[in-house]
Amino acid sequence: MLRFILAFIVAFVVAMGLIALRAEEASQSAVPAATVKVLLSQLKMDSIAARDPDEAGRYIAALYIEDSQLLVIGAPYTVPAALDRLIASGSYRDAYLNLQAVKDHRGHFFVVDSLADGLKKVPDVDQPFDSTTIDGSVMVMFDGKWDAQKLNEAAYNSMFAKDDERYARMLTILANELRKKTTAQ
Repeated sequence: MLRFILAFIVAFVVAMGLIALRAEEASQSAVPAATVKVLLSQLKMDSIAARDPDEAGRYIAALYIEDSQLLVIGAPYTVPAALDRLIASGSYRDAYLNLQAVKDHRGHFFVVDSLADGLKKVPDVDQPFDSTTIDGSVMVMFDGKWDAQKLNEAAYNSMFAKDDERYARMLTILANELRKKTTAQ
């Protein structure tokens, strides 16, 4: 009987540890990504763009490939009036493409959210991984293989936390822009 109780306690502690570990790994961007995906679908749109409310001359744009991925970029744009016109006219895909097409990628933050479900530190089995690219050159693949990227586990985890927070903020701005469109309908 004592062995049974000890086994139960050990199993319980291990289960609680796994639950706590899973909660710790929760993505900040999961809920905003789901919101953007639902709103885009509801509005029958595949792209959205908005001015970053906290940084003059900076924009955020997303392209949603249904049932596949969400591509999101945050970047400065040297001719803000041109991008403002595209956004005002509802030419969101063109705004997205213009942000991607610039020669100088300094200040760019690009996210490939493979399943459009928010960043995951490590993908589920047999699922694609997410990635981020900073300044057009520093790419981190969130595939759980930090050593292959010349990172240690702590640096990989730190990059994930920072990039996930940044991505969640961008998605929240885009979701707010989409909500304006749903109330205007």
